[in-house]
Amino acid sequence: MSPRILYLVYWGACEPLGQSLVIPAVTRLADLGARVTLMTFDKTADRANAGLVAATAAELNRHGVRWLPQSYHKRPKAAAKGLDFLLAWATGAAAGRFDLVHARTYTGGLMGLPLARLLRTKLVYHNEGFYPDEQVDGGVWRLGSARHRLARSLEGRLYATADGIIALSHRARSVIDALPPVRRRRTPTTVVPSCVNLDLFRPLARPQALANELRLVYIGTMGLRYLFHRVARFVAVAREELGTVRLRVLTRTDPAEVTATLRAAGLPDHAWSLGSVPHLQMPCELAHQHAGLFFLTQGISEHGCSPTKVGEYWASGLPVVSTPNVSDTDNIARRYRVGVVVNEHTDNEYRRAARELLGLLDDPELSVRCRRAAEDHYDLDAACRRQMALYKTVLTRKSGRT
Repeated sequence: MSPRILYLVYWGACEPLGQSLVIPAVTRLADLGARVTLMTFDKTADRANAGLVAATAAELNRHGVRWLPQSYHKRPKAAAKGLDFLLAWATGAAAGRFDLVHARTYTGGLMGLPLARLLRTKLVYHNEGFYPDEQVDGGVWRLGSARHRLARSLEGRLYATADGIIALSHRARSVIDALPPVRRRRTPTTVVPSCVNLDLFRPLARPQALANELRLVYIGTMGLRYLFHRVARFVAVAREELGTVRLRVLTRTDPAEVTATLRAAGLPDHAWSLGSVPHLQMPCELAHQHAGLFFLTQGISEHGCSPTKVGEYWASGLPVVSTPNVSDTDNIARRYRVGVVVNEHTDNEYRRAARELLGLLDDPELSVRCRRAAEDHYDLDAACRRQMALYKTVLTRKSGRT
């Protein structure tokens, strides 16, 4: 089977999520036999990076993936979003014939639903978390507000109409499978977390734990649901409890905002460093660390996510310090003994978690277990084979659209 796939995602191919999640996935799907056309929405700053754009285009071309990059429009918000929708529909309609539209992200799903109808083809909705609920947990919308209710209604339409569904976690899949229209139509679903290229992220030689200092790393954005101010305080308390602890922050967030947050938490300037590196350099950065950090707001959405950085930490042999209820992370961390769960945001709990991490790092088999957790749960090859199996199921079963 060589399905013709229009892979539509409302991210840019050259932004961090595009480089870490989209490009590896579509190239692997192409290697497995899919004929993939990739449509992305790239921000101005990323499009201006000529070297990265050229390298991305060359990588996609090498695997036979056709790339249809669109300009992402930001302002004015409503008009910009409408323009992006029109671009998706016009470009997709003119791109040729497809067997299936793979619509990734909430906005990508809303673009892909009418486009699949227009093209008279099947739709796979690739859930990237429960977006309406994430907006509530991030403080952007109020629970039950008109915007939240409308967004949830549109999300429900995606689940009720899609011919196949991809969830980020087993916990998210159980929620989706229980939805009446999904259950009634027996819509095929599969779990594909934010997977990792295990050939790129590997355990490398790193400094001996606590020989001189404990090195912690935080990767990604901050603000809204991402509790970087809590991360900063955890590190400050860990320094009080354990001695010399250093934090490495890898983010594209404004350096002034990062600096202010770290200082407010009580971290002296010499206790942290800040940088932003291309995705391909991330494994080398992780090789200099002992453990990774990920703190997320607890609310109504965290069980549906799949943090990219957690899989990258484990693939690199690093344990994770995380808040509870994040995707399937708790279960994996406890089962493989590859992480510490911070149960509440108090200095006493931070001290307990820091001591637990110290004990975990003394285990000589820790890196091996971390790698095994990544191989068992975040392997890109296995995930893409599950997606190919879902494509086959969707394309061979009778449509049950309502």
